[in-house]
Amino acid sequence: SGATSRTNHGAMSALVASASSVARPVAPARRGPDPSRARGSPSSTPPGDTASRCVVARPSASRRGDAQVARFWKGLGQPAKRGADEGASSKSSSKAGALTPFPKDYAQMVSQCQKALQAGLDDGLGLMEIQFPPGGLETAPGDVEGNMESNLTVQHLRGICAQFERNKTAKTTRVFFPDPIEAKLARTGTNSSPDGVRAPSNSETRAWFAPNNWPGPVDFLESPSFLSVSGLDKVLNKRVSTWNKAKDDDSAFVVAYPVSNVSELTCTRELYEGESGRGAGARPIVVCNGELERTRTNYYPPFWNAGEMAPLREFVKVFEQIYFIHNFKGSNPAVLFRCYPGPWQVMRRRRDDSLEVVWTGEEYPGVQKVALEILPKHP
Repeated sequence: SGATSRTNHGAMSALVASASSVARPVAPARRGPDPSRARGSPSSTPPGDTASRCVVARPSASRRGDAQVARFWKGLGQPAKRGADEGASSKSSSKAGALTPFPKDYAQMVSQCQKALQAGLDDGLGLMEIQFPPGGLETAPGDVEGNMESNLTVQHLRGICAQFERNKTAKTTRVFFPDPIEAKLARTGTNSSPDGVRAPSNSETRAWFAPNNWPGPVDFLESPSFLSVSGLDKVLNKRVSTWNKAKDDDSAFVVAYPVSNVSELTCTRELYEGESGRGAGARPIVVCNGELERTRTNYYPPFWNAGEMAPLREFVKVFEQIYFIHNFKGSNPAVLFRCYPGPWQVMRRRRDDSLEVVWTGEEYPGVQKVALEILPKHP
């Protein structure tokens, strides 16, 4: 089946989870899905660049409850609840200082992502990053087999994209998958192979972006070839920019997990550069689970594909992280969390199954700074 053609990048993603600065010149592959986790109540501690401590209770329910996900998808089509302060500017609400609680499960995570996405759209953000562990809210990239990570990412992304349906722009929101196979799987799900044998159950995927389930266009960044992956298409002047796939009536772009090779992130950058040329008419781009931290932290060594990596490192700095979860493992685990427009939070996971906020800040601290500077100060 199509699903078995995906490559496994899981082990490679584990580097960022440990916040190591050691470069490993190995291109990652694809990923996949499964649900549920913990949460608490908002803290009253105001955000700032000083350390803060507040404890949020967290239920110890099953991390991957299929029943919870089923209940969530059953209610996906219901209209969003409208709060009393819905008309307030999201930028001003950030200054109010309310801390978003860490999600208790994937249903709550998707709901938080939807609100963060709408806040980013309202504030006119051009490049938005959504990053979360798809195989369990306490896991790190690479903990789950690659196909499953991809499948789960697509499932949760579909829920996040429901916000475009609520704001009436779904029909003109173009969703890009890395390549034609991934786009086909998102539209049609896993199909039987020619001999009638289905793929293993743990690699099957549903048609989350089928025409009868998603009203907008579904596309792919590029069809990989020796020329595109090696970069020779640029040398030979045969490269066709991904931005050429954009249509005049598109209102937004969503890029799903461009992590298999550097070329996929290059395609995303081409899309951004094309939009930048439109000036005030530029349309927003949302990247989901692109693992951009690897590019920010020199996961790829300077000598590897240096001509492409230098502009990509500058490109990833432009992103606003509107929803971000990064887990730190070990005997004293922690998590870096943000839900736009709220502040960044560093939380310690305590043995009583609670989360303690030990640091907040308005600026993105970076995974390495959290691991090497902030966490040692807050054991």
